[in-house]
Amino acid sequence: MHPTKLTPVLALVLIAAVALAQYPYERPAPLIVPGTKPTVLYDNCYPNACVGTLMPDHWPFGGTPPQALVAIGSPAFADYYSLTNQLRYLGVNLNPPVNMWFAGPIKPGVIRSGLRNLTTGIGIGFTALGEFAATLSNGVGGGLALARYNTTTKDLVVTETWATTKFDYISPADWLNGWTLSANLTIKDDTNQKNYWIFLHAFAVYSNRTHAGGGRGVALSLNTGKYGTQPTYPPKQWSLQPFTSSDIKPFRIVYDSPRLLIATGGVNKKVDLSTLDPNLLGAYVIIDVNFTLIFPKAWPYAIVYYNYSVTASIASKLLPYPMYLNSTAFSIRFEIDQVNGAPAAGTYNATIFTPKSCGNKTYTLLHATPYAIDYRNYEINFRNITMFAAVYPAATEFTPLNLAKLIPYKLRNFDIVLSPGYRKATLKSEGGDSGNIPFVILQWSNSTLDPKKYKSVAGSPVTYKGGVMFVYGYAYNVTNWAASNKPDPYIQALIERTVLHLPTLSPAQCTATTGICGSNFKFKIGVAGSMADPTDVLALGYVANVVGAPWYGLDIAPGAFQNLYTGSSTTGIYNFVNRTYFGGLPVVLAKLSNSFPYFYDRYYRFAFSKTFMFNQLSVVGGGATFTVGGPVVNMLTRYTQDFAWYAPFIHNYRTAPFPFAFDRNYFACGQCIGSLFTTVWNTARLFTANDTWAPITDKKTVGYAIISTAVDPNGTVILQIWGANAQDTYFAGKLLNDQRDSFTDAPAYIIVFEYNYATPLFVTAKVYKLSTIDPPKLVRTSRFVSVCDDVRFR
Repeated sequence: MHPTKLTPVLALVLIAAVALAQYPYERPAPLIVPGTKPTVLYDNCYPNACVGTLMPDHWPFGGTPPQALVAIGSPAFADYYSLTNQLRYLGVNLNPPVNMWFAGPIKPGVIRSGLRNLTTGIGIGFTALGEFAATLSNGVGGGLALARYNTTTKDLVVTETWATTKFDYISPADWLNGWTLSANLTIKDDTNQKNYWIFLHAFAVYSNRTHAGGGRGVALSLNTGKYGTQPTYPPKQWSLQPFTSSDIKPFRIVYDSPRLLIATGGVNKKVDLSTLDPNLLGAYVIIDVNFTLIFPKAWPYAIVYYNYSVTASIASKLLPYPMYLNSTAFSIRFEIDQVNGAPAAGTYNATIFTPKSCGNKTYTLLHATPYAIDYRNYEINFRNITMFAAVYPAATEFTPLNLAKLIPYKLRNFDIVLSPGYRKATLKSEGGDSGNIPFVILQWSNSTLDPKKYKSVAGSPVTYKGGVMFVYGYAYNVTNWAASNKPDPYIQALIERTVLHLPTLSPAQCTATTGICGSNFKFKIGVAGSMADPTDVLALGYVANVVGAPWYGLDIAPGAFQNLYTGSSTTGIYNFVNRTYFGGLPVVLAKLSNSFPYFYDRYYRFAFSKTFMFNQLSVVGGGATFTVGGPVVNMLTRYTQDFAWYAPFIHNYRTAPFPFAFDRNYFACGQCIGSLFTTVWNTARLFTANDTWAPITDKKTVGYAIISTAVDPNGTVILQIWGANAQDTYFAGKLLNDQRDSFTDAPAYIIVFEYNYATPLFVTAKVYKLSTIDPPKLVRTSRFVSVCDDVRFR
């Protein structure tokens, strides 16, 4: 990393004084403003994220700085029992020598080989503009980093990625991580036979290697020429408009629990083209970028869905010219300070792969491993930690090392779009070598849009839309991928079997299983909540008919059901937890404490018991279970929500039955409480219902239910079936029983029930199908009808 020179306090004051009137790039000799470094890395941002405004000198544009968050994950402490179980689900087989994978933790200056994914999570920083870095106004900051769990002290130990043994931090002026959205447009003046060529780049990449927080705004350039001439690209003259606070959408924390964080936000900016030329009054372009951040804290990655659009509009009839949207390009770009306490900040190897997933989906996968010297000979050429990034759909252009294109960090230099078809997979292909700091660009371009489809005339805007799924994380690799030039099988399986694809039910003609990527898992147990309504038990019977699990169990000891009424910590549940094997009852959740209420840890987390039924049957790893009943009354279902991140139930559980009403560690936005929230592609649909029990029968009502799969870090596949109330749960079980083969081609189905008790067959079910790469889509409508003396959904 290039060291930066600290700017005197007087210069900082000067910048603050002119920030409102002048974008920093406009200064004839830009000052180097490193910005305030984090005083605390990640602090105690667990079990919930730290949320606040950005450090003021990381927002050099005036006004109130936007919001941001810093968060860390924890893959241990009741989340993991066996790495073998996880590897079995991922389909990864490890070969000896085992000591190559299970060595000690990372130490300063020494990268040790070792698959320590049992005890390693990540830390993240994220801003309201959609950038993967942040320093809050209280000094807490960070970006992508390792968060290792120390099983001796039960502490979360964080290794900052932007620090080395030589530099205690990387200057925030050099923090580069975010997105760009570019467009080329043409306005044709037929009267004067004149073209107006508009070039536009919107970008939010945190900094710009000149000013901390300065890498945000819209760059514009206008060229003109007679018909038959062509513009010169890249242009030499640009005008710049910074993002202001009014351009930034509300940064909303949808849900934050010890195992899952969901946040939404984005940028919307209207660009008036008459600022380039008064003749273009009435022409404008709208840049819109939305994101949904998903941080499954028990996994070593975070996920962002970006949706973007460019709208071109001739809004005034006084401007009788057509405007054409010619091309667009969206990119994710970032710098990797791949250090982790090593002596140098460079990267030993960075490679971009384009694999095809087990579900036949092509995606782009980056691997990067640190440039560091280990003192044990066999580890010199086997670096065992990998920063990875995956994007879907696959990028049309990419490079792991292109500083010149990365960011407009030089005065008036905005040649930042990779040429169509530009694909460089390695450092060497870009003239780099070991020790280089990667400057990664992953781009999606449409270089020639149909002029008939993307032509705007007065009162008729045109819009181009796109979307990208971005996965960003750290893991310990199990192969020397840098030597083999192949994706690491652990990381590849992690992406494909926990992000891009999830298990689905097998068709009826097969043995009852749930499968993924050619692997099938038999159902071992069906679970009903011990506090669930008896209606849930009836639904359990329907589901049991479908999947054929050999055993049935309870989420916790039924004494909790007694406590629902007694409100006593000395009766009910106490009588069960102190009996050997809970008095022979099949309890599937682990006893995590020796004191009341026994079944959750200090972070209010539940976990599977390693075995149940006198240790004869393992619940976790290598098999599947199903749970019936909603997350308010069924603790296994509540556990499942934090792994069903694509459509979780949003609640703070403060009104849940005693003793599982939580007063902290679970936060939800007010309007989202009690809803299913679909995160996929920013659909952000709130599935809400009348959850009153007993149900209202004197008017039409709406309910909802979900039938979906999730997988936890133990490799346990969980099929969940539940509704907004017991009535919805019952009919979801009935619908699955009647139409099993209609629930086998996606991991998730959301059902919207419509009830009308005034009619004999009073239930209608609208079924929406979704997956992690497909937004909710209505696929069928079923009705409750009488068929040959039977009543069923058809």
